[in-house]
Amino acid sequence: MRLFLPILLIGCSSDYDLSPKIEENPPEELEELETLEEVEASAPVAVCDVSPNPVNPPFESATFTGVDSYDPDGGTITKYQWELISVPEGAAASFSQTDQAVVSNFMPDVAGDYVAELTVTNEAGLTGSCETTLQAIPAQNLWVEMYWQYSGDDMDLHLIAPNYDWQSNWNSTYDCYYGNCVNGWLDWGQIGYGEDDPALDLDDIPGVGPENINVYEPEINGTYTVVLHDYPGSVYEGANDVTINIYLDGTLAWSDTRTISGEDSCTPFAQIDWGAGVVIPLNQGSTTCPASSWF
Repeated sequence: MRLFLPILLIGCSSDYDLSPKIEENPPEELEELETLEEVEASAPVAVCDVSPNPVNPPFESATFTGVDSYDPDGGTITKYQWELISVPEGAAASFSQTDQAVVSNFMPDVAGDYVAELTVTNEAGLTGSCETTLQAIPAQNLWVEMYWQYSGDDMDLHLIAPNYDWQSNWNSTYDCYYGNCVNGWLDWGQIGYGEDDPALDLDDIPGVGPENINVYEPEINGTYTVVLHDYPGSVYEGANDVTINIYLDGTLAWSDTRTISGEDSCTPFAQIDWGAGVVIPLNQGSTTCPASSWF
């Protein structure tokens, strides 16, 4: 059985609007929304570069610049901040200033990559960052650098001329070290020809290095000997980890870190056969230095 229930419609007419009502924002709310859209600022764009690149350590300098950084909204860059976020192990070089668009006269002291980060700030307080990498590549064909872990321990780097015994020629004209090689006046190899002579470019007493000895055109006959001297009378006399890196033709060919203990000890690290292009490790350990080691 089906039941039909009558429905009484009261006050209905054909022009009655049953569509949903959409309320519009009052004028004051529209103004507020437009204001919010107007104050949404964009972050600044940091643009960084370094030149010249690469450079030859330790005396060639580079300039880091962020002058091309900009605000996409047309605003002003109000702050620049530079930071070295990565440097080669043993590097002591740092920025002379960090709050300028341009950082000049940066001189890397060891070979390797130096990564700098620039952060810029606009008027709205928003920031943007970028990174740029400076390569430090030795110009000399033979480059020996040294650094150590603890300061207050005077470590000295020695390079012995090819075919000369290091103990028999310690602190002689066939031994390049702080006492005779700072100005590169030793005359090795071809007499009167400076390109095959060694030079001690960096020497450090109170810190942790680096120290550096280099030769532009090494002799092709014989082997150089690299020796470390733990100079006596230092403030720090405990064990110290010392690293020596050897570069051939601008490329790292050999690196070793050894724990050195014992004042006035001498430790041969390696021999360098330039003609063969090889580095020969010396693992005989530390020994007493020759008697002239204090001079």
